[in-house]
Amino acid sequence: METPAYIWVDSIEFHVVNDNQGTASHKITDIRLTVNGTSLGLYQFPTRIPVLASGNTRLIFEAGIIDGGVAAKRRKYPFYTAYFMEVNLKKGEIDTLLPKFTYTDSTKFYFIENFESAGYIFKAHKEGGAPLEQTNDESLIFHYPKEPNNYSGIIELPYNDSIKYFEIRTTSQVELNANKISYCLMELNFCITDDIEIGIITHSANSEIKDQQIALANLIGSKNQNPEWKKAYINYTEIIREAATSQMKNFDIYIKTYTPTSGKARFLFDNIKLVYSN
Repeated sequence: METPAYIWVDSIEFHVVNDNQGTASHKITDIRLTVNGTSLGLYQFPTRIPVLASGNTRLIFEAGIIDGGVAAKRRKYPFYTAYFMEVNLKKGEIDTLLPKFTYTDSTKFYFIENFESAGYIFKAHKEGGAPLEQTNDESLIFHYPKEPNNYSGIIELPYNDSIKYFEIRTTSQVELNANKISYCLMELNFCITDDIEIGIITHSANSEIKDQQIALANLIGSKNQNPEWKKAYINYTEIIREAATSQMKNFDIYIKTYTPTSGKARFLFDNIKLVYSN
């Protein structure tokens, strides 16, 4: 049996190249490795990968994420660059490598909501729902190393004796040309004590066709009052592609919940990015 060389990946790095790309916060969970043009598949790191190659070897690392918060749906993230390396591999030896990623040059940001300004991308959809507000409580706001942050978005339930749910939507409809979109996803940081649903409301160019509400993900909240901040990627790509043949003109993004199972709940959001490429 041939003795392999080994590649050890303990962690990765991700950087943004300017302020227009928002936070460098990420949830890269996997890497896809290609060796001399042959894909070896997707690996969850930290990982030790056996490679049947030696000598000067060309490696390509691609970043993988969990799609929609569902652990079984792991895939390459189309908006992160591939990382190229040439390494002199030796059979039986381990090379420890650190892949580094950024957003691709083709990535476009339709909006970034970081709650640092007075106007929000999202607002309460109905008068009977709890409002989205700012918090500057240091114990609640999102923090990422070496990045300043003064505010996060917060919704608390019950808001008063009668308001026990919320639904927030984008303040204006998202207008993207479905025929030209290659990928469209939403990234967000969240810290929640109960479950939420994320989806879109589609709007047809034909006024006779009713709006269609589509749930894309259910993010599971912690059942205690001190949950950790997490990151999720919500994939709109297939719905956008289908829209090219179903007369969808544009859409609203919504986030909502119902009466909390625990009687009260807190929902924190930050760095909500709608990213796409043509």
